[in-house]
Amino acid sequence: MEENFDLLAQSRANYFTKGSPVQFVKVELLKGDVTGDIAVCLSFKNISAARLTRLQITFKCKDRSGAVVCQDRFVYEDLSAAHGEVFGADDAVYISSSPIGSVEVELGTARFADGSSVDLTAYPRVRLAPPKKLPAELAAKLCERTHKEGLTVVPQVLDEGWYCACGAFHPREEDGVWCSECGCDRILLQNTLSSLLQTGASAPAADDEPTRMVPPVRQEEPTRTVPPISGRPAAAAPLDEDDDVIVAPPRRAARPAGQAQPARGQYQARVQYEEPYEEQYGEGEEDPRDVIAGRIIRWAPPITAVLCAIIAAVGFLLTL
Repeated sequence: MEENFDLLAQSRANYFTKGSPVQFVKVELLKGDVTGDIAVCLSFKNISAARLTRLQITFKCKDRSGAVVCQDRFVYEDLSAAHGEVFGADDAVYISSSPIGSVEVELGTARFADGSSVDLTAYPRVRLAPPKKLPAELAAKLCERTHKEGLTVVPQVLDEGWYCACGAFHPREEDGVWCSECGCDRILLQNTLSSLLQTGASAPAADDEPTRMVPPVRQEEPTRTVPPISGRPAAAAPLDEDDDVIVAPPRRAARPAGQAQPARGQYQARVQYEEPYEEQYGEGEEDPRDVIAGRIIRWAPPITAVLCAIIAAVGFLLTL
């Protein structure tokens, strides 16, 4: 039986696999509209010049308490993924009747159209710095200027690659300036954001071609149909701090406008400082205290000399 699945939650990979021709992109949780079951779908991207025809991966799903509910292998067959193409979002690797808290993914082997096969387990993982969020108002104006949706991240270039405003990370091995997920041009996107910042993020004027854009590789569907499959359950295990993706983080209470979010591992304290009193004077005016000090410095020596002479004279008279 097939049923429609609606997007419930999603999370991008917080690492990339350095040197690998295939990259893990994100995990999505879909909820069935009939059974209410949770489908786990994984997305990958081919950054090799050759077409990818087959990919084998290993995944591990944990519930919100950290217990492993499924650990299995999955094979994506009959692929024809070109360079920069994202695939896998329409295939459920696991169907669960209970909520999923985290998913760990390991790349296995990849096979390409030219007949070559690559072992992906030897490529090291590199943890990514979390992307920086754009202020809501600026993000809305950037979307309006570029005629795109979901541009919520500051586009930035890192040593390992670059972040697009849609949140997609592109490692240097991908070797391109176009975002394969939203179609934005990296350079013109940064220029557009800089222009908005220089103008104080004022309302953008109408522009037919503000940036070079290409259609995304895969259009998101409001609902998906995925075949129900079952993964091999595994014994319970404690939550691993190295889990790659947390797909259902707890919601945080809204903060008042203008209140900064404390960084992770830091504490927020309220400290009051007493600023020293300082008088302000206009140009050409002198501080009265400076005038008095100057007079004291000027007249103190002669006055002291006179007093000493008087004391000496009085002392001489008393000795007579």
